[in-house]
Amino acid sequence: MKQSTNEKSIKELSMDERVQLLVSPDSDRLAYFVEQVKATELVWSLSNEEGFVMVETDDGDCVMVWPDADFASQWAIDDWDDCEPVSISLDTFKGEWLPSLALDNITVAVFPNIEDEGKLSTAAELTELFA
Repeated sequence: MKQSTNEKSIKELSMDERVQLLVSPDSDRLAYFVEQVKATELVWSLSNEEGFVMVETDDGDCVMVWPDADFASQWAIDDWDDCEPVSISLDTFKGEWLPSLALDNITVAVFPNIEDEGKLSTAAELTELFA
């Protein structure tokens, strides 16, 4: 029986594949993020009792998002060891998060790796990718 493309896109990654993805260029991780989010209809971020984690960058405040809970949880250490991965539905992300982030001029660090490298995207850019 032939698998649908949807089933293929959310296949479980091996540990080697996960490591390869983490050392891939930002653009590759962005493409993977968009593909996975479209397939699962979930975006992942980190949250604690104070709300979702925000970081400061040279470009101002930024919220971080990942394609799955495991990648997000790798960041729940040190200052953020009280954080948990939390899923946001794609509809909520597109309909509430992105418009609000655009209004507040907050950028999005898409799928940052443990070296603090992530594709900084505007809400408008992500809105276009998920259109």
